Amino acid sequence: MSFIWARPSMKSSAYITFFLAAADGFNSVILGFRLLVFSLFQSFLEIKIFENYCINQLIEVTRLGVIPIPIGHLLLIGITHWVGILKPLDQKRIVTKGRVKAFLLGCWLLPMAFVLICSSVIFGTSFRSHGCRNNSFMKEIPWRFAYSSFYLCSFMAILFIYAQIFMTANKLGKRNPNTVVLENEFNYKALMTTGIIIGSFGVGLVPLALVFMLSYDGGPLYEKLIGKVAAVLIEIIVNFLVILKSFLNPWIYSLGQMDVKIALKSLKMAIRTWIFGPIRLDEIERTSLYALEHGR
Repeated sequence: MSFIWARPSMKSSAYITFFLAAADGFNSVILGFRLLVFSLFQSFLEIKIFENYCINQLIEVTRLGVIPIPIGHLLLIGITHWVGILKPLDQKRIVTKGRVKAFLLGCWLLPMAFVLICSSVIFGTSFRSHGCRNNSFMKEIPWRFAYSSFYLCSFMAILFIYAQIFMTANKLGKRNPNTVVLENEFNYKALMTTGIIIGSFGVGLVPLALVFMLSYDGGPLYEKLIGKVAAVLIEIIVNFLVILKSFLNPWIYSLGQMDVKIALKSLKMAIRTWIFGPIRLDEIERTSLYALEHGR
């Protein structure tokens, strides 16, 4: 909601984090809904919410389509950090809002389109089977490996990007001994950012990719081999980690940015004005929002 009160002049990185928060929120809603419908009601309580197989298939396709959306945002954040470190003078020219918007649009549309197309083109399976009853292709190795490789390749790309950033920060410190204190502080911040981003990705999304990859028909984590209860528990744990990461992302990527702080303060003041009425000018000048907007 705070995006409504964000300043038009906000930086591209803040713009990305707002959409990352939206993607994570949407992701959490879809995953939570699926856990409720399939894991709790259908598996444990044996209550079918939707009798129509096509609706169940659509829920699964939506889940598989929305989980990768935040990954594109994380890659874009990594790229903006990389450009800012390696080419700081050209960052505004390279990372324009137009390019950011085009990339974000692709982040939202391409994963869903990919999963939907894969579910619709193979005759006799998924949406092209009678009553959507046959979704066997989603349990086969080619699909599982193709889908999981997106996560693992993205994780490797983020590792590479932030390794480059950290090595560049180290070189800057060695070349300029007069600014060693400043560079050490920068290196520390770069290391912290790297650790948080890679750690959150690794804990939240890599287990999902590995479990999805290894739970193909006859695989080590196949439901019939490990048992229904174990399979459901693994699914709950993996999806919980994804949801937890989605909730933590706004704090990791957003709340430290000045543009986001100003937008949140503006939202808070708008709510206060709506409840208690207009705020006097002398009171506005004493608020933290006024200090943030005029202290830059």
